[in-house]
Amino acid sequence: GATWSNVAPNVPGLPGPTWVSSVQASRYAKGTAYVTFDGHRRGDMAPHVYKTTDFGATWESLATPELDGYAHVVREDSTRPDLLFLGTESGLFISLDGGKGWARFKGNLPKVAVCDIAIQEREGDLVFATHGRGIYIIDDLSPIRAMTPQTLESKVAMLPARPAEMPIEGVSWPFVGDDDFVGDNPREEAVITYWLKRRHLMGDLKVEVFDSDGKLLTTLPGGKRVGINRVAWPMRLKPPKVPPATTLVPAFVGPRVPEGTYKVKLIKGQTTLEGQVTLVADPRSPHSAEDRALQQKTALALYDDLGRLTYTVDAIADARDQLRERAQNVKKHRRLATRLTKLADSLEAMRKKLVATRKGQITGEEKLREKLGELYGAVSRYDGRPTDSQLERQAILEKQLKDAEGRLKATVDGELAEVNAQLEKREVKPVSVLSRQEWDSRQEKVGGTAAEAGEQATALSGLANAVRSVSLGF
Repeated sequence: GATWSNVAPNVPGLPGPTWVSSVQASRYAKGTAYVTFDGHRRGDMAPHVYKTTDFGATWESLATPELDGYAHVVREDSTRPDLLFLGTESGLFISLDGGKGWARFKGNLPKVAVCDIAIQEREGDLVFATHGRGIYIIDDLSPIRAMTPQTLESKVAMLPARPAEMPIEGVSWPFVGDDDFVGDNPREEAVITYWLKRRHLMGDLKVEVFDSDGKLLTTLPGGKRVGINRVAWPMRLKPPKVPPATTLVPAFVGPRVPEGTYKVKLIKGQTTLEGQVTLVADPRSPHSAEDRALQQKTALALYDDLGRLTYTVDAIADARDQLRERAQNVKKHRRLATRLTKLADSLEAMRKKLVATRKGQITGEEKLREKLGELYGAVSRYDGRPTDSQLERQAILEKQLKDAEGRLKATVDGELAEVNAQLEKREVKPVSVLSRQEWDSRQEKVGGTAAEAGEQATALSGLANAVRSVSLGF
C-alpha cells in the first residue's frame, strides 16, 4: 500500500507536515477512509478533516464553516454510512450527509475538547471522551440514524427509538470515597421521540399513550424545541388511590404497565401523528415471561381493587355526610330525622369495617384497606411470580371487596331509597350517591394526571447542509 509520505501531497489545502490525529477506515467500502489532522502545535487552529475513496490517491475536505476548533477524531456510524461524528477542541459535531454539513451537539455538553469517540454497537449509544470533563454518552442513536432530508423538511415527524428496558429495581447503601466513578442507573422511562422543524408556540402539544385495547393510559406534555425532542414516559401508572385512614400502607407508587408495544399519538395543534413504543424486560431478569406476566397482571388487579375500595369508601362517607345534613334540615320531623341519623351511623359502621380508624402512632389495626395495601406493596415490589399464598389472599380480599360493594348497593337500593322518598314528600333534596364516573372525574381534578411526570427534551441545534441551515434538537 501507499506510505504517508507519498499520500500527504495528495491532501489539498493541508499545511504540512501536520500531525495525523485519527484515521477511520470505512466498514462500507474498500479504499474509503476518514482522517483528521491537528496542527495547533504550530499555531494552526483550523479543523482539518478529509475523506478518500481511492486508497489515498485523492482526498476531499469535509471541513465546513460550521466546525469550530482543531480536529481530534472522526468516526463513521456503525449502521449508516453517511452519519459521521467529529470531535474537535470545541465540542462534538454530527453530520447526516457524509460531511457536507455539520451540526454542533449542544445537549448538556459544554465547549470542551472531544478527544475520542466510540459507538457502543450492542446498545446503539455514542460514547465520547472529553479533556477534563469525563465520559459522555448519548443514549440511543436510533432517532439520528432515522433522520432523512424528507424528515428535515417536515414540520413535525415521529422518530423511532429502541425498545425500552424495564430495569430491575434495587437499593444499595454504599460508603465510598471521593474517587468512586459511577454512572446513573437506568431510569424507569420509555422515550418517545419526534422532530419539530420550528419551535411550537401556539395550541396543544402533547403525547398520548394507549394500551393494546385503545385505552388512554397517560398524557404527557411535549417538548417544544426546534429539532429532535425526547419525552419520557415513566412506564408506571399513577400511584393507587387509597382510602383515608389512620395508618399508612405501602402503596406509594403505581404499578408498571405490562411488557409489550403501546400506541403513541403526538398531537400538535390540529395535527396528529401516530407512533409506537415498545417495553421489554430487563435482560438480567431471572424470571420467565409467564411469571412476569402473572406478576404484572396481579399488580394491576390489586391496583384496581384499591381504586374500587377507595371509591366505595368515599361513596359511603359522602352519603353519610349528606344524611347527617338532611337530618339537621328536618329536625321538626323527629322520626325522619332519627331514621336519617341511624342510617348515617350504619354507613359509618360500614366504613369502619373497611378502613383503620383507631387513632395512635402504631395501632396494628388492619381492615380491608390495610390488607389490600400490604398485598399490593408486596406484589408490586417484586418482578417475579407472586407466591401461591399471595394469589390465594388476593382472591379472599377481592371477595371481601365484592361483598362490601354489595352491602353498599343493598343499602342504596333499600333503606336509602326509602328515606329519599320521604325527603321528596317533604320537598327536601334527596341524598345522591356518588357515581364511579363522578368519582373518577374528581380524582383527575384533585390528583392531576401523569403529565406531572414532566418532560425531558434536549437540543442539538444548527444542522446545516450545503444549501441551507436547519436545527436538530436532541
